[in-house]
Amino acid sequence: MRFSSSTSPAVGDCRVTGRSLLLTLHLALLALAAGCGSEQTTTLAPADSNRFAAHAVGTDTTLELVTWNLRNFASDAGSDEVALVAEAIAGLGADVVALQEIAQGVRFDQLLERLPDWSGYQARSDNFQNLAYVWLDSTVTVRGVRELFPAEWRAFPRQPLVLEITWRAHDLVLVNNHLKCCGNGVLDDGDEDDEETRRLAAVTLMTGWVDAEQADAAVVILGDLNDLITDDAANNVFAPWLDRPDDFRFADQAVASGPAAGWSWGPGRSHLDHLLVTDELFGALTASGASCRTLRLDRDLDGGDFTSKMSDHAPVVLVLPGSALP
Repeated sequence: MRFSSSTSPAVGDCRVTGRSLLLTLHLALLALAAGCGSEQTTTLAPADSNRFAAHAVGTDTTLELVTWNLRNFASDAGSDEVALVAEAIAGLGADVVALQEIAQGVRFDQLLERLPDWSGYQARSDNFQNLAYVWLDSTVTVRGVRELFPAEWRAFPRQPLVLEITWRAHDLVLVNNHLKCCGNGVLDDGDEDDEETRRLAAVTLMTGWVDAEQADAAVVILGDLNDLITDDAANNVFAPWLDRPDDFRFADQAVASGPAAGWSWGPGRSHLDHLLVTDELFGALTASGASCRTLRLDRDLDGGDFTSKMSDHAPVVLVLPGSALP
């Protein structure tokens, strides 16, 4: 199964084209339009020479979920960045990678061409910094994909992208987010344009959606949430989740509270990329073999090559033992 992004048809604000006979899912998918993507192909390095192989997380017994902001992929570094990101995804071997800031749809098509064992999907609601997923065909079946809150642009400058998957007979709902950036660290509830206030509004809306529509589902909310989960209570935009520890839990809480070397943005300057799970996944989160960590891929590239050719964010991975999944 292959999805792409560079041509129509469009279904509900999401761009998709087929590369083979596709299941309907909840989408009206048509055959691949002529000229989609690029004819150029690049052979990935063999597994034993993949420079990112030391960070491999994929195993037969664990579910691996990655969130990674690719910083305007790939408007600045072009095909060089596509090749590096493809090598990184192949080297990690994770089941699902949630991506943020896809700036050029044609580059996303090229990324998929270089990942023959993966499929992907890119939203187009923002038309500049789009959300996307890449998933491993051998372990993941996609049951549905859609965007949320199309009218809530102030809270969600990028509409959350939902991916409903089955991983080895286990059903999960993933919600990829890229919340409003910036701010001064202080919530100003009297200003609806205050960056922290906008992020709090997004978290509040997302909480209500989970409560109303996904009350019994195993949900993972992940992405570049652009704020610190360690902020003081009075200014913490994640209060709707932190105040309900029986319902929501940050898988990366220890990362956020830990040393700067483990933080995702910079990398090592602050920790903005998070994975939150609902109570259905608490058992898996605390099971033997579970982990959450930042993957410091920047250490495998010379000098400033990671920042200049890949991103200013390092990926963050959540590993859950399959035997502990609901």
